[in-house]
Amino acid sequence: MDTFALLILASILTGILSLVVASVLLTRSHWANYLVKFGTPFAAGVLLVAAFRDLLPHGVEEGSASNVMTGALVSILFFFLIEKGFKSFHHHHEEDLDQPRNKTQGWLFLIGDFFHNAIDGIALGSAFLIDSETGIIAAIALIAHDIPLEIGEFGVQLRSGFTKRQIIIRNLLTSTTLIVGSIFAYQVGSEIDLPMEYVYGSVAGFFIYLALSDIIPTIHSSEKARYGLQTGFLFFGLLFGTTVSSFAHSYIDVGHAHHDHDDHDDHDDHDDHDDHD
Repeated sequence: MDTFALLILASILTGILSLVVASVLLTRSHWANYLVKFGTPFAAGVLLVAAFRDLLPHGVEEGSASNVMTGALVSILFFFLIEKGFKSFHHHHEEDLDQPRNKTQGWLFLIGDFFHNAIDGIALGSAFLIDSETGIIAAIALIAHDIPLEIGEFGVQLRSGFTKRQIIIRNLLTSTTLIVGSIFAYQVGSEIDLPMEYVYGSVAGFFIYLALSDIIPTIHSSEKARYGLQTGFLFFGLLFGTTVSSFAHSYIDVGHAHHDHDDHDDHDDHDDHDDHD
């Protein structure tokens, strides 16, 4: 499948799947609490694997390590400043499903979701700009992160006075920003000769920030046992992310390797023809 078509499909699935799962579980608050509680640390594990096992090493292969780390650092600081400015930008604690809120806070979460989806889209488009397999890994990481996030936000909006119909329609509209952001990042990046090591580092920095700024501190604050199920799901996410990454590169890279080999053979044939002349 063409990389751009795969990007569109991944963008739609990332946005729609999160909304569908959140909508279904919205009527089953007991299940929703469990998914937010255990799905969130699982997402942290997937995000960390995508950053440290896939993006950063491949970025170092692409260019200098200092440029990759600079991109990651700038990305972390950038999202820190965004979250400082928009408190509802990134928030998905399980207590969101239990505490009362007012309608103003419901709207703030909706606005935060709008910007959050746009940033997710830019990260996804940048990942596909690297290659298809990295894009697929990024999509899975974002889906794992967004499903518990959407459930928490749906719960807040429901208690704020929004009807289920209003919640679904409004969140469908905000999810379109993910598709727009991914297409924008991919198209602009395709037109401009970007230093790819910075792209690797920036996407990795975004994933690291999502995992370490809020998700893991949540485990520390909410897990009663020293090493409980939430910690277990964090490591399960690491294992799952490692498996997906290995699978993606093993099977999708076959086509790239074959293509590179053909290009190399064509180049050798051309050189042999020149030598003959």
